Amino acid sequence: MALPLLRDCRAGDAPARRRRLALPTLRDSLPAYAAAKHIKASSLKRYQSILNTHFSEWLDQSVTAMKTPAFGEHCHEFAQSKGAALVEVGRGLIGALIKYLNAVHSQTIRNPFGRLADAGLMPERAQPRARRLKEIDMPVWRSAVEKLPERQHDYLLLIAMTGLRRNECSNIRKQQVDFADRVLHIPETKNGKPHTLPITPMMEPILARRCVDLEDDDLVFAGVSAEHVAEMASRVGAPKFMLHDLRKLLATTGERLAVGDAVLRRILNHTAQRADVLHRHYVSLSAADITEPLMAIQRELENLMAIGKLPTSV
Repeated sequence: MALPLLRDCRAGDAPARRRRLALPTLRDSLPAYAAAKHIKASSLKRYQSILNTHFSEWLDQSVTAMKTPAFGEHCHEFAQSKGAALVEVGRGLIGALIKYLNAVHSQTIRNPFGRLADAGLMPERAQPRARRLKEIDMPVWRSAVEKLPERQHDYLLLIAMTGLRRNECSNIRKQQVDFADRVLHIPETKNGKPHTLPITPMMEPILARRCVDLEDDDLVFAGVSAEHVAEMASRVGAPKFMLHDLRKLLATTGERLAVGDAVLRRILNHTAQRADVLHRHYVSLSAADITEPLMAIQRELENLMAIGKLPTSV
């Protein structure tokens, strides 16, 4: 007999049965999971959209409904009828929620997507998009960017010279730009790890222009639409490109200049693979450590934009 019940009996009281806590619905599980895993608000919003759009009939049912054959059939239909990229996000979200529910609520829900994969019924995983913007395109790209309003012009050039992701650049506030220590702080990133970059001579005039007359909490690129700025450049003559092409181009340029993997990861704020204990737990590079390599990459990019010759092989 459990101790609380034993104490009740000794006191002459009838033992009260403990109520089993009701299991949450799928709708309730997502914010609880997001809070436990410190998921960013933007990611949570995307996950909610996926559940609302593609798993709506299960949202307000107990999570035990995820054990049913009907849910497995729904996951199969989702995997067969949607694009590879969406399926990849959806299967990852459902799998993560199931792991959370099994751990926190002592459930034994099997992941339908795992069973489908074991049976060879899942589509091929989405492949990374090839870079559209080529080195030979850069003079034309730069010429088009020069025709844009100054704020959009500066936004694109800063991404090109830093490899920042579009939201990382869009969300820079004046207080994150430290001209005294020559460091740009990016507190919110895709991998959740705060990022810093040195403010190089090529970055400084861009940031200085954008910070004029701003309060500390003001956005440096307020009014710039990350969704539309690439299209704006294309309308004035730039080759078709995605903002992520600029990040890939910076990485490729660094590789051609023989910049080491650890430095490139530090510039791009990438995390080393889990098995790479040396770079995950021992090697730690500061913004000062990457200043010279980043400046070398920026000089080569500026060279490409100016005269369009291919990078010098090293």
